[in-house]
Parts: sequence; C-alpha cells; structure tokens
Amino acid sequence: MEKGRIGFNAGFVLSKLEKIGLITIPELARRLDLSFDDTILAIGWLAREGKVFIKRHNGLLYVRKE
Repeated sequence: MEKGRIGFNAGFVLSKLEKIGLITIPELARRLDLSFDDTILAIGWLAREGKVFIKRHNGLLYVRKE
C-alpha cells in the first residue's frame, strides 16, 4: 500500500473518531468498511502525528481522537 492511500485512510479514520469517540479497532474497521490492516496502518500514521490516543483494556485495543 502506498503512503498516499494510508494518509487518505488516516483522514477518514480521524473524521470518524471525531464523531464516535472511544472504540475498539476491529469495530472501527467494521464501521468504516476498511480492512483491519488498512485501519491499523491509518491509526499508526495518526499516532505518529499525535492525533489519537490508544489504550489496551481486557485484551482489546481502543482508540479515540486525542
């Protein structure tokens, strides 16, 4: 996957997180109709930019807009 597509997906993910708040990563991928891999690549991009908060709870990863 090219960086342009990851960046596009990152914007898509961030806009959704602004509306829904804290959510598990698999549920976010399902709601966005993105593959799990595409979703975590986008979240990694956003995490590097300091735009998301990620936490682990009961074995699940949750993400929300920072």
